[in-house]
Amino acid sequence: MFYTFARKSDNVSGNSKSKQQQLKVAQLLTDLRSADELKIGAAIKSFHVYGDESVIAPLVEVWRGGLSNDNTAAMMELFEGLKDSSTVEPLMDAFRDEANAPIKRQLLSAFWNSKLDFSAYLSDFVLFAIDGDFLDAFEAITLIEQFETLVPESAIMESQLLLKEYFGGTDKRNEQKDTIMGDIALMVKQFDAESDSEDLYLD
Repeated sequence: MFYTFARKSDNVSGNSKSKQQQLKVAQLLTDLRSADELKIGAAIKSFHVYGDESVIAPLVEVWRGGLSNDNTAAMMELFEGLKDSSTVEPLMDAFRDEANAPIKRQLLSAFWNSKLDFSAYLSDFVLFAIDGDFLDAFEAITLIEQFETLVPESAIMESQLLLKEYFGGTDKRNEQKDTIMGDIALMVKQFDAESDSEDLYLD
C-alpha cells in the first residue's frame, strides 16, 4: 500500500481542522526528536497520515543521526510510500545536502521504490554516480532506468557535460564502475533522442 502526505493547503473541515493538523504535526515532530525509540517509531508511522512536505527535512535530519533497525525500516517504508509530488523538491534538497551523505544511498533506494517522478533531476543522479563508488553508481542507474516521462533538455545537457568530463579524466576510474557509467551515458543519449523526437512531433 502506498501512502501520501497531506498537502499544507488541504483543509477539509475549515480552519479548525487545519489548526488541529498543525498541532498534531508539531507534537509528532517533538516525539520524532526525542531520545525515545518507541516515540520516534510511533511518530514515523503517524506521518503516513499526518505528514506534509514540511516534515521531510526534520525526518531526514533524524534519520542521518542514527536510528534503531526497526525505525530505519519504518523510515524507509514511509519514504517509499510517498506519492505526493509536493515532496519531490524537499527530498531533492535533502539529497543535495552533503550533511546527508551517510544516507544518500538509502534515499536513492527510497526514490526508486516510490511512485514519484525524479526525471527532472537526472543530472543530480549522474553526479552522484560519478562522485561515488560502484554501489553508488549502481543505485543511481537503478533509479535512472525507470524514468518514464520525458527528461527536461537542461537536465540532459548537464548530464552530458558531466559524463564527458568523467570519461575524459583518469581519476576515480575503475573498470567495474566504468561499465555502469557507460550504460548511464547510453540512457542519457536515449533520453536526448526521445526529447528530439518529441520536439519534431510537436512541430
